[in-house]
Amino acid sequence: MPKSLSPSVRRQIIEYDPIAVDGPSVSEFCQRLGISRPSFYNLRRRFIHEGNTALNPRSSAPINPVRIFDSHTTEIVLRIRARLKKEGWDHGPKSIWFTGIDTSEFTENIPSVATIARILASSGVTNANPRKRPRSAWLRFSRAAAMEMWQLDAFEYRLADAAGPTPLGAKVTVYQLLDDSTRFDVGTLGFADPENGTDAITTLDAAFTAHGVPRELLSDNGLAFSQARRGNISATERFLADRGCFGITGRDRHPQTQGKNERSHQTILRFLDANAPDTLERLNALIIDYRTYYNYRRRHQALPGSMTPGQAWDAAEHNPTDGTPISHDVLQARADSYRDKTLATVGDDPRAVDLRETTIPTEHREPSKPHGGRLRDSPDHVVITRSNPQIYFQSIRIKVPTTLVGTYQVVTTETEFMMFDVISGVESIYFPLPLRTEATQEPFPLWQVAGARIRDPKPAWLHKRQAYETEHFPADRDLTSPQLPLAGRFRRL
Repeated sequence: MPKSLSPSVRRQIIEYDPIAVDGPSVSEFCQRLGISRPSFYNLRRRFIHEGNTALNPRSSAPINPVRIFDSHTTEIVLRIRARLKKEGWDHGPKSIWFTGIDTSEFTENIPSVATIARILASSGVTNANPRKRPRSAWLRFSRAAAMEMWQLDAFEYRLADAAGPTPLGAKVTVYQLLDDSTRFDVGTLGFADPENGTDAITTLDAAFTAHGVPRELLSDNGLAFSQARRGNISATERFLADRGCFGITGRDRHPQTQGKNERSHQTILRFLDANAPDTLERLNALIIDYRTYYNYRRRHQALPGSMTPGQAWDAAEHNPTDGTPISHDVLQARADSYRDKTLATVGDDPRAVDLRETTIPTEHREPSKPHGGRLRDSPDHVVITRSNPQIYFQSIRIKVPTTLVGTYQVVTTETEFMMFDVISGVESIYFPLPLRTEATQEPFPLWQVAGARIRDPKPAWLHKRQAYETEHFPADRDLTSPQLPLAGRFRRL
């Protein structure tokens, strides 16, 4: 803050005569007093309007001093926060401020957001987070119009146990669908099964019926949504293309691309945890209540003026697809491009072995031509560590028991995938090709791969594999000649 001018200097500025004979110029006068020309003219202008008051500096007290609120205001703030927290909604200073105004609990002398923050801090109900980035550092990206792009993502939720307060019930999957521009929830739904393409399509179909079809749909690279980066076309991608919507995905292992949806998971999870649904029917009923409140009552701080998503949806220009179907050849060309790029990147990496020939059975793809059945050996070795007990096949992650920690040589034929211990030569991991599994989310355990076997398996692993094959691949089980584990099988490389 600049130092104020002394009364003597102020008097000299006021008495200065610019037309005096042999007097200094304004620049020379300011230089002699050590002041700037703007300060000179500002003080003389103030003297014209205020007279001798200009001999004294203006008060440095704030124009709007901080108001000290009584205990009644503090009680209202804490009551609103406790109610929002109990109901599972955001309960920060801004959320409290909007709620207090919308419910008319704040009447006269409405406290500011900063004052509410001070009340919360002084009451000891908040946790300081000094490492949090300031809002000025955020960069938000969103489409200009509604219906230009939706975001789809899914998460697992464990239902509460009806017999007690501890959440030990069954797992369900919640598919959350948002409009990118307005944050409007167009169709969140819950299902009993793990993440899969059938339930994803059901969620999309219901939203399309209610609101129309967007131009694009953004999702992650889960098998239920998109398999383009694995060289395949998923059923969800075909469903979208047939309705004129183009499915796009974010970069692998980069959830920030779906940041809007990832952040919205926190809001709905907090709401569900506060209400503890114990059945799928109860969960979907709560989701309806959640969407109503989220879309039409909850102010969204990322929207202009902190309006609700419903207000933004009604006010925004809508730019849906024209309904022209997208050829599946376009989808296949994109998938082939990703596959070729992956092959060029990994080269002889054994983790990507047999990429051209392996498919996921939940989708359809033309079979590859055989290459004569000869063995293809990789010069490199695959290392399984205790901290990362998994193998990679067609860039798919498959978990294996920690008892298989070691170094292995990969050998594949047109019909088999094998891994041999480089020291003993024992065949330690085996499964037939093409790889078949009903798993829809990776990484998945090796016992979920049809026909998989390992060296010296534990009884629990064998039980899981047998139960899984009986449920999903009953035709593959030869009851007269049961498949044996790899214990004792030995092949010298």
